[in-house]
Amino acid sequence: MTQPPPPQQPPPQQPSGYDLAMAAAAAIATAVTVAGAVAVLGAIFAAAGIRRAALRSALTVVMGMPPEAEGFYGPATAQVARLNLMRRAQFLVASSRRFNEAMARIAAGGADPWEIFDVMAAERRYYGQHLDAGRNRMKAAAQADSAAMDYGALLGWYTKVDSRTSPECLAADRHNFRVDQMPSIGFPGAVHLHCRCFPGPPFPGAAVLTPARFGARGRPVPDRGHGRRAARAGQH
Repeated sequence: MTQPPPPQQPPPQQPSGYDLAMAAAAAIATAVTVAGAVAVLGAIFAAAGIRRAALRSALTVVMGMPPEAEGFYGPATAQVARLNLMRRAQFLVASSRRFNEAMARIAAGGADPWEIFDVMAAERRYYGQHLDAGRNRMKAAAQADSAAMDYGALLGWYTKVDSRTSPECLAADRHNFRVDQMPSIGFPGAVHLHCRCFPGPPFPGAAVLTPARFGARGRPVPDRGHGRRAARAGQH
């Protein structure tokens, strides 16, 4: 009597970008060396089709340019520190994919081997811009924490209104926000690169800006209706 064939095992599921980013965040928060981070992350990145050399190259960029250490964490800076770590991890995943694509082209003979040095230079430039954005977010969060020491957890949003004011900043003007709940557009001063908004005492009776929600990829989900609602609420 023939035995029935054993049931087939389903193929292993490829890790998602979110899985990779979460693993990367844990690794870069604790690893001391690139080699140590590669040892932790190599298997899960390989399961996503990313070769170890590409991961090592991306880690060389990210770990070679660490963010400045912060000496104080209040409610706002603690939130931004977590967000910045996740953004670093997401950059690492994206960068390792770009290195992986370049290495695949080189291995297939479709690119000059020297291209990898151009990719490394570009990734370092991109990551420098990424760090600038993180510093801007942290500076804005520190201002919010400082203001909260004077005025409490509920703060007012003050916008410099002129021809250069962005729609998002104009919509947030004269609203309130909580320092322990980052607004969906970020803290004052971090909405965009040259944001001139700042926190101050709360406006009596003003609407409170919608707190940020974080999606599956760890990114803040923007409040799409914020600008329209604020425009209608002209008294704020």
